[in-house]
Amino acid sequence: MTLRRRIVRARRGGVEVRLPPEERALLVSLPRELEHLLESVSDGAADPDPVLRRLFPVAYARDEEAERAYAGLVRAELLEHRREGLAVLAQTADATHLSDEEADAWLGAINDLRLVLGTSLSVTEEPREVAEGDPEFAPWTYYAYLSYLEGELVEAMTASLPPPVPGADEDVPEDPWGELPGGLRWDGTDRPGPP
Repeated sequence: MTLRRRIVRARRGGVEVRLPPEERALLVSLPRELEHLLESVSDGAADPDPVLRRLFPVAYARDEEAERAYAGLVRAELLEHRREGLAVLAQTADATHLSDEEADAWLGAINDLRLVLGTSLSVTEEPREVAEGDPEFAPWTYYAYLSYLEGELVEAMTASLPPPVPGADEDVPEDPWGELPGGLRWDGTDRPGPP
């Protein structure tokens, strides 16, 4: 049995969306919940709620003054961008066709929702079984659903890209970026040394 795809590339551009009403209702309610959390974020020095930290990455983990200055420069713009994406998702949740711009906003908003849910649930690479009576059952179900929807959206959006050129990746080194300066990881923490 093959499952019917819910989001597919449209011949006229954009994507076609085939979701049942209860899923569309969820795509209206979840952005409202995240928007409520975003109200606590300012463009100043205050750290956002810990579940929102993935939405506002730290640029200077070891320099509080530089981080405050960075937050003052970019946080308002990041916040506005995230709010716009959430608004588009909620406003077009009933649409059967999305333009490329709307699909891009959906992708950003769905990813933001997944990041916040994943952070609040302490998601790791290890699979976790959650029983139906568990208080975290609904958030885990939402997280899994959003992950699935995001995957379908990415596939639909990339369906019109040209196929890769055969052999194009053969000359790319295994780690094209090399070792980061100072042995730092992406989050600014020290890279673990050899055992």
